[in-house]
Amino acid sequence: MRSGLGQLAQPGETMSDTQTNRLFTTSKVPLRYLVIPKCGCTFIKNLLWRLEHGGDHDVPLRVHDDDARFLRADALGLTDADIRLESHAFTVLRNPVDRFYSLYTDKVIGPGWEKYVPLRKVLIGYGLDPEAADAATHQANCEIMIDWLARNLKDEVDLPKEAHWTPQAYRKGLMDRFDLKLLLLNDVAAQLTCLAQDVVPQIGATLQGLEANRSPKPVQKGAVLTQELRKKINSVYAEDRKLFQAVKRAWDGLDPATASPDQIPRARALKG
Repeated sequence: MRSGLGQLAQPGETMSDTQTNRLFTTSKVPLRYLVIPKCGCTFIKNLLWRLEHGGDHDVPLRVHDDDARFLRADALGLTDADIRLESHAFTVLRNPVDRFYSLYTDKVIGPGWEKYVPLRKVLIGYGLDPEAADAATHQANCEIMIDWLARNLKDEVDLPKEAHWTPQAYRKGLMDRFDLKLLLLNDVAAQLTCLAQDVVPQIGATLQGLEANRSPKPVQKGAVLTQELRKKINSVYAEDRKLFQAVKRAWDGLDPATASPDQIPRARALKG
């Protein structure tokens, strides 16, 4: 484990090259976190807040509003080379189908749309029903949304690309640059415990009661996302699907309760 002190840059890397301002951290514990929206970032930021401040944010679901109050790794003098040698630098990935549906239920038909870019308004213009009350209407809404996302990701129609629907794989360059450890949202508490138990001995208790952004699901995903629709989502987010599957294969051979932190998959050793 690194001490947290900055080191000289590696050959070919200057201090001006560093991207460690992209990593959220805490002065108390050497966890370094790359945010990927809709991949558990509310939960992880609330963990870092609790570790740093010894208590919870006043409005945990709005913890993102205080991004400027989070310490970044560059403030500790850490370079990219330092991060590559650390044991607790990580990000969290998610099944792209689940991420898509979370965006839909949170930012389109859920209350999250009120403080978000006008995605809902744009999709209504294409026929989306914001008052959908049955699975068939939600399914039609999701068809409209994935078709629009495909066009937006290609040509930025109607709105600039936004982080909540930008593919996770767009962060692959940073994952590789820092050689981050890769966790999966569907088992994030157990995998975080595996990652951090040596620097947060009471990690189990620390994780208890942390706020996460759980959007209401008026209709279960299985009733809305047909096989054809899932294939379309996975096609639009093909690189995310490939990345998620590679990380899942690496974790499938591990039990987080007994695995060594050194066994956690790292970005640059990942086999697609």
